Amino acid sequence: MELGRLTEGRMFSQSTELYDFIYSESKDFSAEASQIATFLKEKCPSAQRLLDVGCGTGRHAAALVSEHGFEVDGLDIESGFLEIAQERCPNGNFFRGDMASFDLGLSYDAVLCLFSSIGYVRTLERLTLAARSIRRHLAPGGIALIEPWMTPDTFRGGSVYLTTVDREELKISRVSRSEVRDRISWIEFQYLVAEAHEIRHLKEVHELGLFTEEEMLEALQAGGFQDVEFDPEGLTGRGLYLARPRSSD
Repeated sequence: MELGRLTEGRMFSQSTELYDFIYSESKDFSAEASQIATFLKEKCPSAQRLLDVGCGTGRHAAALVSEHGFEVDGLDIESGFLEIAQERCPNGNFFRGDMASFDLGLSYDAVLCLFSSIGYVRTLERLTLAARSIRRHLAPGGIALIEPWMTPDTFRGGSVYLTTVDREELKISRVSRSEVRDRISWIEFQYLVAEAHEIRHLKEVHELGLFTEEEMLEALQAGGFQDVEFDPEGLTGRGLYLARPRSSD
């Protein structure tokens, strides 16, 4: 199901099929799901129904369902991700939409936005709209867990990285370089993908907004959250915002 105006950039348009291969060894989705479950047990112990905004291929959702017994739906702008997530989590509902404008007409005990997906909103205006959209989908007493992207002080640009996948029938080499353009982290990815029948060269550019902690707090408050806590470590060292709506909402 497609919802909202799709104005968010489709950054993974070339690499959806490569995503799980690239992150299978470098990111522990199961361990992060355990951390999420711990946060929810402490902050919102009655939480059962979750919405994962920017769900990707459903790796967090699958671990939260199979290992911790939650019910999880997802939202993403990449239809290729949603197809994989739906197959991975057949009991969940996965919706296509822009995180700054989606309206599912559903309520959840907790809304998650992980792996720095919030950075893809790019601007402060859209950050506030995303906060409002997330708030709109919280049931009374619910909580939002939002993992931020880097801040203007921590993202310098100028870095180059190499990630490789070396499997018997598949080789992937992903190189990246980055710049700071105004308040945007601009990251170019180029891939060489080798299979028995061909070698492909793919290219993507990802743009993520660089927001300070103060700007994140202000956007969450403007979006309808009042009780906002920031855990500086979070799941991966990037921090985690735990936000509850105003009690009068």
